[in-house]
Amino acid sequence: MAIKSPALSPDDQEFYPLHEEDDVPETVDHESAVRYARNALTVRSPNWCITGNVCVYWERANTNAYRAPDVFVVKEPLAEPVTRVYQLWKQPPIAFVLEVGSRSTFRTDVGPKVDLYQEKIKAAEYCHIDLDRGVKRLWRLEAGEYKPVAPEANDRLRSQELELEFDLDAEGFLRIYTLDGEMLLTHEETSQQLEETSQRLETTEGQRRAAEQRAAEEAARRADLERQLAELRAQLGSQE
Repeated sequence: MAIKSPALSPDDQEFYPLHEEDDVPETVDHESAVRYARNALTVRSPNWCITGNVCVYWERANTNAYRAPDVFVVKEPLAEPVTRVYQLWKQPPIAFVLEVGSRSTFRTDVGPKVDLYQEKIKAAEYCHIDLDRGVKRLWRLEAGEYKPVAPEANDRLRSQELELEFDLDAEGFLRIYTLDGEMLLTHEETSQQLEETSQRLETTEGQRRAAEQRAAEEAARRADLERQLAELRAQLGSQE
């Protein structure tokens, strides 16, 4: 007699499909921007839940109503580890969502989808970056409704939730900045910076050792001259 597996509860993550049919090719620019944002935010705030391309479900037992943001941030401790999907009725609210609008031509719903994030996901802030058009937009949830956030004087969009600013650089690449103006680096830039710092330390250490060697040689020469001077004085004293 076959043993039946227990039925899954709508509160189980395994109850909800991953919708792998949505996993279509992305453009190189889109993939680079999303990877940069996830990595930079994770390094900046390692204790937060920062992920993306994970199906977010907002209605219990409804396996068709979902959205998989490029990046989303949860600042509160999770009710349980996210191993498959994110269930809004169980987990803490999402603080910040980032969508990068440079999708592959295979995907059709590439617009901001403001109503969906406002009414269903209810993220405290929603940022949409259109790399193709060089457009950046940010909305903030106020009294249940998204209000557009105007750029700062430096033309960057400031996230109150993350205490960071978002912009596009001269090449049209997504960049994230601290409120002090420090740019969060890509993984490659961080590696290069570490390598350059290591090289500078090695150069400094080499210079220090060379200086110590020169000082030791100078001390040895001085000691030798003092010894010779003492011998000469001794000779002069014996001749008197």
